[in-house]
Order: sequence, then structure tokens, then C-alpha cells
Amino acid sequence: MSPKEVRLTSRQKEKLLRNIWLLHDGRWFLKSVQQSGFDAATKLNLAVVRSIARAEIRQLLAETDFGEVRNMRDLQTLMEIAALLYFPEEHKYEFEVVDNSTFVGHVLECYVYKMVSKAGTTAIHQCAAKLRFDSWCQAMGLEGEVTNDKDTINCNGTCDIIFRIKW
Repeated sequence: MSPKEVRLTSRQKEKLLRNIWLLHDGRWFLKSVQQSGFDAATKLNLAVVRSIARAEIRQLLAETDFGEVRNMRDLQTLMEIAALLYFPEEHKYEFEVVDNSTFVGHVLECYVYKMVSKAGTTAIHQCAAKLRFDSWCQAMGLEGEVTNDKDTINCNGTCDIIFRIKW
């Protein structure tokens, strides 16, 4: 069979790329833990999350010609687009606009928690969600605060990530 005879749909390509990215992320962390220990690997992971989060949202803004996020409706729209692109299908969530300055991401079933649970490291894993969304807000030029009062050890796979934006 030649490469020209093998056809992948856009959906198959997306699935392959998503899966290899998730596999890469997990394997990178595992190898970092093995070489440097859990604390050092966690510190590196959080630094990478901060950096890549800014890049991923900036690229999304550029590729979609979204422009500036000026209000809560813009933020909700961008978050919905980003979630479809960057969250694994197994990650279950809902978004809610509470008022003109508060947006909440309700995590109903966390993909990361599921994987960390399988690895048996919920007691020591640090959730990077708050850091990721802080970085998204900074990259969007939004002033405000992102809070999440849970971490992997006490979330049981669910949490609320609250965005308080000063417009």
C-alpha cells in the first residue's frame, strides 16, 4: 500500500494529533520524574504550562482573527472555542457567565484527575488549571483574577474555576 492509498479524514488526523500530544505530555512528565524527582518535574511542568498557555491562546486569537476580548460574551465565546480545541474529549465541563465580571468553568469530570488517579499520584500532583487560565487571561490582555479553591488531592475530579475580570 502506498502513502497515496492511505487516506485520513480531518477527524482522524485531529484524533491522532490530540492523542500523541497527551501521550507526549504524560511521558515527558514521567521521564522528568524518573530523572529529577517529583518536585523538580512538577516545578518544570508548571513553568511549561505557564509558557505554553500564553502561546496557545495567542495562536488561537491570531488564527481565528478574534480580535480583542472586550466583554464577558467575548470571553465565553473564546473559552468555548479554546475548550473544543485544547481540552481532551474525555474532559467534561460547563461554562457559566454569572455576571458582567464573573465567568465560571465547572469541571464535571477532569481528564487530568483521571490520569493522575490511575498513576496513583493524586496526593502529590499539583493541578495546573489555575496557572493555565491565569496565563490565558494575561495573553488576552485581561486584568483580573482566576481562582480555584481545589487541588488534585481534594477535588475528586470536579471543581469550579472562577474568572473575575475587571473590564
